Amino acid sequence: MKRAAAAVATAAVKKSKMSAYARERAVAVEAVLRASALCQRVFKHVVAGQTALTKEDKSPVTIADFGAQALVNSLLHRHFPDDPIVGEEDSADLQKDPRLRDKVLDLVNGVLADENVLVVSDAAAAATEGEAEGEGVGEVKKKEKDEEKEEKMSAEEMLRCIDLGNYAGGPKGRFWTLDPIDGTKGFLRGEQFAVCLALVEDGKVNFGVLGCPNLPLDLAKPDGERGSLFIAARGEGAYQRPFSTSTETRIHASAVTDPSQTFFCESVEAGHSSQSDAARIGALLGLSRDSVRMDSQCKYGVVARGEAGIYLRLPVSEAYQEKIWDHAAGSLLIEESGGVVTDVHGRPLDFSRGRTLAGNKGVVAAAPGVAAAVMAAVSKVLEENKEKKKEKEEKEKEGEKKKEGEKGAKGGAASL
Repeated sequence: MKRAAAAVATAAVKKSKMSAYARERAVAVEAVLRASALCQRVFKHVVAGQTALTKEDKSPVTIADFGAQALVNSLLHRHFPDDPIVGEEDSADLQKDPRLRDKVLDLVNGVLADENVLVVSDAAAAATEGEAEGEGVGEVKKKEKDEEKEEKMSAEEMLRCIDLGNYAGGPKGRFWTLDPIDGTKGFLRGEQFAVCLALVEDGKVNFGVLGCPNLPLDLAKPDGERGSLFIAARGEGAYQRPFSTSTETRIHASAVTDPSQTFFCESVEAGHSSQSDAARIGALLGLSRDSVRMDSQCKYGVVARGEAGIYLRLPVSEAYQEKIWDHAAGSLLIEESGGVVTDVHGRPLDFSRGRTLAGNKGVVAAAPGVAAAVMAAVSKVLEENKEKKKEKEEKEKEGEKKKEGEKGAKGGAASL
């Protein structure tokens, strides 16, 4: 396992030899691949109704969330011990339920021991033997090699790793943000979900990885190979590779300039984004193709590689604040592929406000040639909503006044 892990790390470093984020890339790719493998095992053995666990043991999403966060956090902490982590989960439930804790631990250690989780090229394997050069390679190799000693996590270490994700975020310094399973309902359906990891420095997302185990490499070939890994570093472009090989391909947002010639990518769940508003926006843009609905940050990947031209996440609640782990990696992927991403008011997404995007509402991501038209349509629909809400409130006030007047008239008549 150690040797395979080092080969993946070396392959990533070699691929981005001149990258300012070579070490981060190496470690993050391994972490996301391992977490994705754990999630797939949970689906196979829990959701698909096979042996290992049963629904009485707790939600399979809970099991996968805990396990994936433990794996990712342990790798990040090993290689970047001074970097705090903003994660979605904490270990409180596991500490109260030893049976659940042990099942998660078995999954974590099973993935750590499996060399087949990490697919590397022959060149990467050769590089592991000392042929590679480049900043960060030696350190990664040294930490991954442990005199053939198998790595096994204890229950206490696993709980500690999960709780490394309790950082509050903020405008200064560097930290990682993780969503161990983005798209929980998609995960349960056997459809789209993602393991999402990003590095934030002084409030700006500078590096990100999305692991999308069920996403076809090409939407036009839904029965083709599945498993898309997306990687982006600020100023260095966006890339996609399959889970099955280490070969990366640079990706670009669509070159479309006529909104009517592209289509939306939006959430499956109406509770996550206003689908009625999206339909009105689509009508304004003249869209004729049906939207593609999928869960998770996979939508960012589909826009970044030029298949969909638009992704909308339209507010369904004035009070709701988006979580930073739901958008950090995906938003950078859009930027580095040449696309445009803002909130519904055209403001850049602000990752400096803590664990949420407190300064933003919703998300709009689009290919550069249609971004202005999309934003104009979004603004028009939101303004219409605002006017309708105002009219409704005024009618309600008039109704209340009328009721009060009638009540007063009845009271006066009764006193005569």
